[in-house]
Amino acid sequence: MVHRDFKPGNVLLGPDGPVVIDFGLAAVPGMTTTGLSGQATVGTPAFMAPEQLAGTRVTAAADVWSWAVTMVFAGTGELPFKGESLTATAFAILHSEPNVGRLPEPLGSLVHRCLSKDPAARPSARGVLGELVAAGARLTGPMPPTVSALAPDEEASSDPWSLASGSQRASAAPSEPPQGNGHGLIGGWPAFRPRSARHGSRPVWWHRRAPVLLAAILLVASLGVLALNLPGRGAASGRLTGSHTPINQGLAAEAAARTQAITWILQQVSRAAVVSCDPQVCADLVSRGFPSADVLTLGPTSTDPLGSDLVIATAAIQAQFGARLASVYAPAIIASFGSGNARIDILLVFPGGTARYRAVEQAALRVRKAADAQLLANSQIAISATARAQLLGGDIDPRLPMLLAAMAASHPVGIVDFVNQSPGGGPASLLRSVDLATADRGAHLTRAAYLDWMQTFIDAQTAQYLPGWAQQVTLRTGQAVLRIGYGAPSPLN
Repeated sequence: MVHRDFKPGNVLLGPDGPVVIDFGLAAVPGMTTTGLSGQATVGTPAFMAPEQLAGTRVTAAADVWSWAVTMVFAGTGELPFKGESLTATAFAILHSEPNVGRLPEPLGSLVHRCLSKDPAARPSARGVLGELVAAGARLTGPMPPTVSALAPDEEASSDPWSLASGSQRASAAPSEPPQGNGHGLIGGWPAFRPRSARHGSRPVWWHRRAPVLLAAILLVASLGVLALNLPGRGAASGRLTGSHTPINQGLAAEAAARTQAITWILQQVSRAAVVSCDPQVCADLVSRGFPSADVLTLGPTSTDPLGSDLVIATAAIQAQFGARLASVYAPAIIASFGSGNARIDILLVFPGGTARYRAVEQAALRVRKAADAQLLANSQIAISATARAQLLGGDIDPRLPMLLAAMAASHPVGIVDFVNQSPGGGPASLLRSVDLATADRGAHLTRAAYLDWMQTFIDAQTAQYLPGWAQQVTLRTGQAVLRIGYGAPSPLN
């Protein structure tokens, strides 16, 4: 039987202190599933090891991870990996460092090692217990008895700690538990036993040491459970993840969409824009260099995303605001990543709200088309057939026509095309980049001089019209162009 779900919720406080009810079972032999192994994996995601969430091979190291999570919860009242949603919690388990709080040493360091992302780097259950006993931990009783309903592949082992081999059970349960010296982590603490009615109030030491004492109790009980993980069971344990395939695929899809959205924001969003997001996305943005002053975290106590320019609508944000997100605050999609439940939209937050946006949307389109038509009539600007069709649609960021018209007043300009860098966007997803030819005979300049003039002209613009980037790019056709672009979001006109 493989224990994968240590639930601190099953610890009750009785008259004599904490009482461990159970740790939960995550795999029951014979349970009917759609998999081939005849077993099902169940558990609380917050206590699952990274390899379980990732759907890779699961070994006894996953039990060590679950034990460590339980120790942190029991000792500090907090989980080492937290998130605003199931997906955010899973993402933290897969990518974030654990927070073990103020666990006393050496328990804190040991728990931290047990929460290594690499299963091979975690100590074994036997090693964990050995280290704690060496530090002064005192076993309050023998190891748990043999489980009678072991799966066929669990009935033999050379591990004297497995409790599965009848000839070796005695070695797993010493006749007298080792005694602590009174100076170690848990050594010298009184053992739990029934108290008679004549005993008065709870001892003073309980009030001072309750969190760590609870960890000690869970330690002894849970390590006894961990001993049931046999060394030769890796393949069988690995099969248990089969029933998690839909969950793992969903988490992987959402994590992929999240990564794509964050990467797009870092590359495409103006550093002057304020972005609203859930705590996980905001933390990732700041850690990857997005200005923290331009990040607005939307948590459970947040009322709205007003004051921001864009909102990253993850599943957590959608659940928090519901239909009000689009109907009140953020009316238009400018980019989208993923699909289904994993979909993440980048939404435009419009001053005055959705009603105001709807009122000015069509008028703004007409203004853009008028400005674009002026480029079509400019004899100093050569426009390809592709670029002409794009201009006629009125879908060009209004900053580009103004920049191009100003450039054409000095030298001829050749527009190859405008570039869509907002995947999955809607009507508010304007084309914010333009590809310009890197040479023009009418300019009477060498290619190098012509490029230098364009770059100098761009760099001289005021902040409002200064492009976010200008770089040389080679198109699929082999043509070299200078790509000039502005960061999101685009003004409507």
